Formats: sequence, structure tokens, C-alpha cells
Amino acid sequence: MRIARFLLPALLLVLAGGCHKSSNHASDPGTPPTITSQPVDVSTVAGRPALFVVGAQGAPVLRYQWAKVQVDSTGKIIPNSGVAILGAISASFTLFDPQPTDSGNYAVTITNPNGHLDSYAAVLKVAPALAFTAPVGVVSDAAGNLYVSDRADHAIWKVDASKHVSLLAGVQGVPGSVDTAPGVTALFRNPSALALDPTTGNLLVADTGNSTIRQIAPNGTVTTLAGTAGMPGAVDAKGALARFNAPSGLAVVVNGGVYGGAYIADSQNHTIRFLATDGTVSTYAGMAGQPGHTDASGTSAQFDQPTGLALAASGTLYVADYGSSCIRKVASGAQVSTLSGVANTPGFINGGGTIAEFNQPAGIALDATGNLWVADTYNHVIRMIAPDGTTSGIAGAGSLGNADGTNSTALFDLPSGITAVTSSGNLVVADTANHMLRQVTPTGVVTTL
Repeated sequence: MRIARFLLPALLLVLAGGCHKSSNHASDPGTPPTITSQPVDVSTVAGRPALFVVGAQGAPVLRYQWAKVQVDSTGKIIPNSGVAILGAISASFTLFDPQPTDSGNYAVTITNPNGHLDSYAAVLKVAPALAFTAPVGVVSDAAGNLYVSDRADHAIWKVDASKHVSLLAGVQGVPGSVDTAPGVTALFRNPSALALDPTTGNLLVADTGNSTIRQIAPNGTVTTLAGTAGMPGAVDAKGALARFNAPSGLAVVVNGGVYGGAYIADSQNHTIRFLATDGTVSTYAGMAGQPGHTDASGTSAQFDQPTGLALAASGTLYVADYGSSCIRKVASGAQVSTLSGVANTPGFINGGGTIAEFNQPAGIALDATGNLWVADTYNHVIRMIAPDGTTSGIAGAGSLGNADGTNSTALFDLPSGITAVTSSGNLVVADTANHMLRQVTPTGVVTTL
């Protein structure tokens, strides 16, 4: 009896609950699907994901099937015009690598045993964009042409002012080291930094994987200026007798309108080297094989994987010291100091001098007004260091992504190379993990080329 008295209240509650039923809500059993929010139109560029989402309710469980459809002049879906998209069977659908040929109208059919209906036909517009595998180095000439090194494709590309892309040197996807003319039969291995000699039109290439410095002449002839392919080391000597270890940065010297050599960020030797006009290589600053962060003169200074270089008209050399997450400055006489950043303290802080923090910056460029622009690679942002040393964030949000916009609404993914385009005052960024080039105005407006 004690057990019966204990179970009775619970049984009454169950019976009471079973006697209550409401059919006033669309989510109750036995209701057809209804749409609560329609998919919206999407505009994107080739390679940037496009997302469609629909909101719906109804019961039993809803089923979804997205399709590319045809519409009439009023925007209504033409019956039986849809081509179902394999695997697009949820309330959201993403085209991860859209191309211009994917432009069109997309709709979803929602069904359950009680009915079915089609959503609004959302319009997708995909604009063409320049696509690369892993763009790293980028430099421009006075005519507005861009030159791009693709580390993964082992190739150097030219992009003219009309955005036409042509292969300048290298065999796409084939690593090696071959000097030849024309350049499209030459071989490179993981090329990175580029620097243009404006007096001759010669393009210098840091052939990182081969540990050599290469040159592409205006007629396409490729030669090796210093180092020997496949033989990394740290030897100051002339031409093929010199040794580098994964050189990753270049800056050309021009004196009185004449080519005067080039500085080299010899990344895995942790040094800054100088290549003279006669092919002689010397160590300008840093201790070979001794990574660190020491401000001092010449070979008493230390760097940690120096990468990007930028040379001012005054002769001051700026260095993106990738491993220490700092921007260094090498004054005349090879006096090294820290311009901005806190050594070995990666972060994302704006401010003056050593208050600011970076996260493995790889590329830097000077503009005509003396601002130093930084591709802050692992912060996924573009920063600017003003002549007074103050660092500010110009574009990017500090998180990876792929979006055009202004300032923090724009998103990058491992930006590595940067160049100032003097004819327009804008910058071009090699957005490496997004496989594209981006344009950044001085005010932080970002678009995709």
C-alpha cells in the first residue's frame, strides 16, 4: 500500500500531461514546413567562400535540398529548372571555392510528410580574382606591373596593369635549379623575396629552397648571382663560392641612378648579407648560426630569422625580424637597434616603439612619405609604423579570414609579402594562405585584385 500511495501522484501527473495537447504552433507534430528567413544574395570573389542559410520550421523533421535554379524575368523560379547540388542537404550551404562560372541563382526545397515548399532564389555573383598557390613575394615597377613569387609553384609570375597574369620564369609545380633563357624553362625551388633594380629592369629573386640569389633579366634570361644550389652554408666569398641558408629577404641599393648591390636577409643564418656589384658576398650584420636579439654594431648584433627588408633613401635598412617578432633598424655603419616590438613577445598591441607587439612579421615596405608598412603575418593584419615610431593597425582584425572591407572588417590569412605601388599610393599584399593578392589603401580600404 505504501508503494501504491507513492506511485499514485506520479501516475496522475502523467495522465494529466497526456491529456494536454496544443496545435497552435508550426513546430508541433503534423505541420508542413514554413520559412522564417529566406536566403540572401551573396557577392564574392573567386576563391572566397559563399554561404547561404535558410530558416524554417515544421514537423516531423525537415529535409533540405539546395539546387542551382533558373528564374524568369520577375525572379520566380522556373519549374523543373533546378540542378540539385550533391551533399547540400542542410539548412545552410557553403560553396567553398566559388568561381565566376558558379554565378547564378540558388534555392532550397524544404520537405516533410506534410508538405514542401521552395525558398526565394538567392543570387550569387562571383567576380574573378587573381589566384596563386602560395604567393609570398610581391614587387611593383614604375609601369604598374606586379611581380609575384609563388613558393609552392616554384614560379615567378607577372601581373600587368590590366590584371593579365603570365608566367615570367620557372616551370609551374617543378622544383629545381636551372639557369636558362627563356625564363619559362628555368627552375626555382620555393622562391620568396623579390627586388627590382629600377635602373636595369633586372628582377632579383631570393631562391630560398636552393639557398641562392637569382636574377631575371628583362629579356627573360635567368642567372645565378651568388651561392650554389643545394649547398647551404655561411661563407663570405664571390659568386658561386658564397653560401647562404634559406635567404628570404632582398633590398636593392641604387646610388645616383646606378645599381649598387643588394642586401639579403639570410634567414636561417640569422644574418644580413650584402651582395656587391661584382658578385662578392659579405656579412653586414648579425652572427651566423647564432639566433638572438642583440642591438649592437655589425656582427656583434643578433637577429632571429630575419625575413623582410626595406631600404630608405638615407641608407637605413629596416628588417622584419620574424623569429623575435620585432622590426629592427640598421643605420649607416651597420648599427642595429630595435624600432618596434618586444623581443620574443608575440602579441597584437599598437603604440610607440617597444610598447607595440607583433607576431612573426614577414614582409615590410616603405612608402613615399616614410611610413613603414608591415605584413604582420601571424596576427593576420597590416600594420603601419609612422616616422615617429608609432605603430597602428590599418587593416585586418587579428584573426584569420577572407573578406574585403575597411580596417578591422577586412580579413587576411597569413599575409607575407607587401609592396608600395608608387603610381597609386596604395599597397599590394601577398595574402599567402588565401592564395590571392589584396590591395590596401593608406586609409585601410581592402579589395581583392
